[in-house]
Amino acid sequence: MTGKRVHEIVAAWLHVAIALLVAGCVAFLWFAAAELAPLMQGSFIPGLIAWVGRPVALTLFAVTALQLGAAVALLRQPGRGGTVLIVLSLLLLVIFPIGTAVGIYSLWALLVARAERTR
Repeated sequence: MTGKRVHEIVAAWLHVAIALLVAGCVAFLWFAAAELAPLMQGSFIPGLIAWVGRPVALTLFAVTALQLGAAVALLRQPGRGGTVLIVLSLLLLVIFPIGTAVGIYSLWALLVARAERTR
């Protein structure tokens, strides 16, 4: 196993960890909002949370599933899922500080590995 492949594997595992972290946070917030909703009866806030929160949560779960699938594909076979993880690494750059660090490392590892494979 080459050094570049090791970095590619580490980047894939980091994406798995970030995906599970995001899914866990979204699930926690979803259940916390459901538990707090009865405390705010008569207020517009539960409806607003449901109106905005459902599409956001579903979108985050879809991105998480895509990230997990791409990371597993990259772990199984070099090069597979790399393009998706590069795009998701660009999205991670805005999540400061952990997402930025993971995004920068993943971009470096995946782009260098891709350049080595195309030679």
